[in-house]
Amino acid sequence: MKKKKAYIFIISGILIGCIAWLWSGTASIFEEPYSTVVYARDGRLLGAHIATDEQWRFPLIDSVPKNFSNAVTTFEDKRFYQHLGIDFLAIARAAIGNIKACEITSGASTITMQTIRLSRKGKVRSLWQKIIEATLAVRLELKVDKKQILRLYASHAPFGGNVVGLETASWRYFQKHPSQLSVAESALLAVLPNAPSLIHLSKNRSRLLNKRNRLLEDMLAENLLDSLSYELALLEKIPNKPYPLPRLAPHLTHHLESQSHKITGHHSTINLDIQKRVNEIADFHHRGFAQSGIHNMGIIILDTYTGEVLAYLGNAPNTKEESAVDMIHAQRSSGSILKPFLYAHMINEGLLAPEQFVKDIPTEIAGFKPRNYNRKYSGAISAKAALAQSLNVPAVNMLHEYNVNRFLTRLSEMGITTLDKSADHYGLSLILGGGEVNLWELAGAYASMGRVLSRFTDDMSRYNHIDFKEPTLTKTEVNASDKYQPNLLSAGAIYHTFQAMEEVNRPDQEGKWQSFSSRTKVAWKTGTSYGHRDAWAIGVTKKYTTAVWVGNADGEGINDLVGVKKAAPVLFDIFNSLPKDQYFSTPTDALIPTVICRQTGHLATHHCSDIDTLMLTESVTLTSSCPYHETIYTNNNGLRAYADCSIESLQNESWLVLPSIMEYYYKNHNSSYQTLPAFSFDCRQNKDKEPIAFIYPDEGSDVYLPLDLDGNKEKLIVKATHKDRHEKLYWHIDKTYLGETEELHTMSLYASAGKHTLTIVDQHGNELKRQFNILGE
Repeated sequence: MKKKKAYIFIISGILIGCIAWLWSGTASIFEEPYSTVVYARDGRLLGAHIATDEQWRFPLIDSVPKNFSNAVTTFEDKRFYQHLGIDFLAIARAAIGNIKACEITSGASTITMQTIRLSRKGKVRSLWQKIIEATLAVRLELKVDKKQILRLYASHAPFGGNVVGLETASWRYFQKHPSQLSVAESALLAVLPNAPSLIHLSKNRSRLLNKRNRLLEDMLAENLLDSLSYELALLEKIPNKPYPLPRLAPHLTHHLESQSHKITGHHSTINLDIQKRVNEIADFHHRGFAQSGIHNMGIIILDTYTGEVLAYLGNAPNTKEESAVDMIHAQRSSGSILKPFLYAHMINEGLLAPEQFVKDIPTEIAGFKPRNYNRKYSGAISAKAALAQSLNVPAVNMLHEYNVNRFLTRLSEMGITTLDKSADHYGLSLILGGGEVNLWELAGAYASMGRVLSRFTDDMSRYNHIDFKEPTLTKTEVNASDKYQPNLLSAGAIYHTFQAMEEVNRPDQEGKWQSFSSRTKVAWKTGTSYGHRDAWAIGVTKKYTTAVWVGNADGEGINDLVGVKKAAPVLFDIFNSLPKDQYFSTPTDALIPTVICRQTGHLATHHCSDIDTLMLTESVTLTSSCPYHETIYTNNNGLRAYADCSIESLQNESWLVLPSIMEYYYKNHNSSYQTLPAFSFDCRQNKDKEPIAFIYPDEGSDVYLPLDLDGNKEKLIVKATHKDRHEKLYWHIDKTYLGETEELHTMSLYASAGKHTLTIVDQHGNELKRQFNILGE
């Protein structure tokens, strides 16, 4: 009796153990490396990278289409949905058939058993292995449903060569997603895994076709298709060869692969139609650029409102030089592309008004001497025009006022992370390209500005704390606004910045920019790095933000590599290829009517007779009042006098009075500018502040005098200006008198090598000195 109980206990334990083992199975029976696959937003294939074992094996398919499911179960396992992993009827039929044929003609493996065999690759096929596969098949059936088993099989079945899985085969043989396969195409793929090494597209084609047609006949007999569908399916030809997988965004595929090693299937936000157009435009321009020695390009397009990436071109499609470099993430000198950010923040913080005069004169700050691209100066120019013309000197003066460290902080808040060194490292050259940025972050920052402006005008004048963000390659939900105050830039500051960018003007490029046009108004900016190594162009509309970089990845400079010549044409060709878009509305609630001096753009004072009212940001009240207008007094002859002068019938009028050096350049570009009238002889005294100014040489500068044709040093030409055009200037070098000048104050002189002091004195005793150094041989 005790032995009987012991046997029962042992048998019960074995049964419990077997049941536990069967139920402890897992659906994760495959440990295969998968290809990195990238899809467009509509599910179409953008590109893929082969798996590490050199197999084209796409990740587990989401679902098995009905056409393929019907075909493969009819061909491989008709009672797939009835059995529990083992089809005993099929085993009996196979045994009888094998005995009659005196050889193994059928293995009676179910789809579940075949799935197990695929997961146990390398195992020798034998009766014992068959028993193990059958046992594991039952175990798998107890753990997952039939749909999951079919997914596992379809995703790992061989389809010839190194093509593994239904989706891979669907793209390789038919250039479409499995869900789009016809009945005939599904039938062809259903028979391929049965003997992929013997039956494939390049040999035994007739045998393959016959096998497909027999399957179609079986499906007709099983009422899985009607007679008309059957007849039409028979007419479909089989493909001649595998097609290469798409490579529409290879650098994006590599980027996603490097960012996430565990995720192999990426459903991106890329708009496939836009991506194709961008590829075509880039290819067209690249062919022309290559003739000039320009080989690389990067383009990214964002949905302005969501920040989603719509197109991603990491490099020119057909380039050979440095083609592997992804120029969207490559760090390159910014050129002038950061200027709009400085402009926006200064307006936002009340340090600038759009029409306000800024200095455009020869400048030296702590040894740094910026120059405008065309080597010309306008004396004084509105901040808006300075940005539109991308003038360097006003930008440097503005950054000097704003503070480099403060600007770096703002850029970081906008998502620019590549500028990670100290303010001392970059200095004022930061605004001219002294730091490195990339297309990814620049596009994100410009799109964020557009997003803030769009939200404000479309969403009850509200802001959102997450509006400033980097681009995204996954679909995002646009969160509801939750603030009425800006967290970084106001809609008004952005609006005025985009207004300046709408009026981009490049006088140094002989009006080439005027040939650019698009169906939609675009706020755009170009940039060119020092040494002509990088050409940038970025444009923003309400729907799209497009950023373009053109150059050589190895840093080789090309004289003709200029933003407005190379990157801007690409930019506008892209905008013209995009659907017509709206432009930003005026953010009325973010602006207030402000009275300004019409000539200088500063807040008007009682000295300004010509005023205007503009809609400006509320912070503009913090800017300075007009410092350039003053009230002067003149007699009946129009000569200047002072209010306390004993002359009858004095008249007072508002007058624009610029500092001497600003006036010198300003009057050459503005014929309407009038210098102060001369003083009346009866009331002549000098109360001007700094009436004299040197134009050349700069203070402390080193001057090199070249030799003339006779081998003698050429003369040094020095220049100055005076507020009173009738005033005489008396010139001295060191302690030697040189002579006098009137109206045009230019003097030529000989000077030996070494340090010298140049002194000029006017008729009223006003004196100005300038030290400089003549270099030796």
